[in-house]
Amino acid sequence: MAKILVIDDELLIRTMLSEVIRSLGHEVVVEEMLQQGLASAKQTCFDVIYLDVLLPDGNGLEYIKDIRAASSCPELIIMTGHATPDDAEQAVRHGVWEYLRKPFTVEHIVRSLTRVLAFREQKRQQMKSALKRDAIVGSSPALMQALDLVAQAASSSVNTLLQGKTGTGKELFSQAIHDNSTRSNKPFVALDCASFTETLLESHLFGHKRGAFTGATSDREGVLQAADGGTLFLDEIGELPMQQQSAFLRVLETKRFRPIGSTKEITSDFRLIAATNKDLREMVRLGLFREDLLYRLRGLTITLPPLCERKEDLPALVSWWLDKRAEEHDEPCKIASDDFIETIMAYDWPGNVREFIHSMDRACTTVGGESVLYSTHLPVEMRVSVARAETNRQLGSKLPSSFDENAAQMASVSPVVDQKSGGQAHFVPQSLKEHRLAKEKEYIEGLLEYTQGDIKEAYKLAGVSRGHLYELMKKHNCSK
Repeated sequence: MAKILVIDDELLIRTMLSEVIRSLGHEVVVEEMLQQGLASAKQTCFDVIYLDVLLPDGNGLEYIKDIRAASSCPELIIMTGHATPDDAEQAVRHGVWEYLRKPFTVEHIVRSLTRVLAFREQKRQQMKSALKRDAIVGSSPALMQALDLVAQAASSSVNTLLQGKTGTGKELFSQAIHDNSTRSNKPFVALDCASFTETLLESHLFGHKRGAFTGATSDREGVLQAADGGTLFLDEIGELPMQQQSAFLRVLETKRFRPIGSTKEITSDFRLIAATNKDLREMVRLGLFREDLLYRLRGLTITLPPLCERKEDLPALVSWWLDKRAEEHDEPCKIASDDFIETIMAYDWPGNVREFIHSMDRACTTVGGESVLYSTHLPVEMRVSVARAETNRQLGSKLPSSFDENAAQMASVSPVVDQKSGGQAHFVPQSLKEHRLAKEKEYIEGLLEYTQGDIKEAYKLAGVSRGHLYELMKKHNCSK
């Protein structure tokens, strides 16, 4: 389904186009003023835009470049009741798909729209087949679906959000989007939002002037400035503290920012790709992430498949990695035996591609100077997991291999005592939200008690940023 924008001040034209577009199964947005249409084109990814020439607040021909420069690079169809050869030439020279003279028929609209969408799809498929993705190996349906969206993202400058579990290769995908975009000859700048304290993160984002704070002995360029003209990749965007979220939202809207300690604003034309392994929608619900920032981030959302959903890619991944290792170490390429392949195919890979690479590295180290890899060279924990799963399967058990761990966790939960049942443990129902909040507060209080109020130790133990821990403490009214 394509998304179409119609900008025309005539009600009859808007109604006619809307009905035809919807009848073909596409989504349509209509605007009757030029400036409203321009705003919609900047905020939403459209495939095709129908633009009238003579509008109450301006001449559509004068804004062709602005519309064509929108992040989704839409195809443009000009409509006019006052066609002239000069205007037609101007439109064609600026890359307009068609110059339509009013009135036009339903048949003409259907034919024209069908052709332009077929052309757009062909361009997208050509880009997909020519994608530079050296380190993204495989051809499984799940992976190809993600790469299809990578091609779409690379063909535009729209903000892109990468979602996926840890180890699925979010930075590799962001690099692929950059390498295949028109910005490929400009900088690709990456920043992990979970790696810094709140103060340092702000400095790395916006930069600072000498003397702006203790330790600022010289001027420092932030990643926003470094990514000017290129791509900015923010990993673990869910760890961005609320204060920085507000400031960064303004940067996304204006492309302007002020380094710490500076009185002058700087402009940066960067393209944003953000990544997270968290549920940002749930974080919005809990008040930990700004909803308006989330809307800005996900102009296009790409969900990366976990390795367990594309196991058919594993043999190709093994070959790719062994070739790469042999080249890097200048040694003969090792060979994977059948039982080696069978074992990695049977494993669920909770750590995804990152765990796969570590396991392969471990196997090659264990095999030493021998040329053939066997399953015995794989990590013991991995072979134990496969053996347990296979035994459960043979016994016909429905219990997962992690049952003992889950059972232990369940046993550690204190039962709720209901006096009506004679003091025996009894489940007292409550909403999932209430239960989650209570357990979250209990965890934060216990963590602070264990660390005796040492915030640095607490956020490291919890595996979150300092800012995130402060947000949780504020939310549950917990103090040191």
